[in-house]
Amino acid sequence: METSASSTAYGLTAALNGELAAGERLLWSASPDPRRLKAAFSMWLFAVPWTVFSLVWTGLAAAPWLSGPPNDAMGWGFGIAFPLFGIPFILVGLWMLNKPLHIRKEAASTIYGLTNRRLIRIILGKTRQTDFVQLDHMGPVSCLAAEEGWGTLTVQTGSHVDSDGDRVTDSFVIAGVPQVEKLRRLLIECLEKNHRE
Repeated sequence: METSASSTAYGLTAALNGELAAGERLLWSASPDPRRLKAAFSMWLFAVPWTVFSLVWTGLAAAPWLSGPPNDAMGWGFGIAFPLFGIPFILVGLWMLNKPLHIRKEAASTIYGLTNRRLIRIILGKTRQTDFVQLDHMGPVSCLAAEEGWGTLTVQTGSHVDSDGDRVTDSFVIAGVPQVEKLRRLLIECLEKNHRE
């Protein structure tokens, strides 16, 4: 009987192979290990106090209503406005608390591939998301590897000016994958070969 994990892995591999164009060769592929994406949980260092403060603020603002409704118009105004003011902050806090869990769930449904033409990322979920960057659109490559060979590879793909007028570097990130150094070497070889042609 096929397990859910092996079924997902098979589906990811099939999706990656189905993405290849005529003459395109797959040189490397891997899926991230969700357990290795611990950095995502650093968000909780900010999210937990934010959410607790928002809940306390909203609770204290709503506390006077426990003793009955206010007697004057100003009391009604503040009594409604202050608790409502806290709700967006609570929602932002809940979103931040959920984000690392979402990242881990998405990682379990992700596969990366390096071909002789491009880097590909496919995420299977309710919808299929495919992102790729061609070799001739790649800039500097950086690699962060742990002792066991797992790590993150980042490829600069360009830059743009944000709404504040600041220049922002665009990048394609492959995170939490095994043999990341092998991927870096293969990618450098592909880039060098692409530049010679």
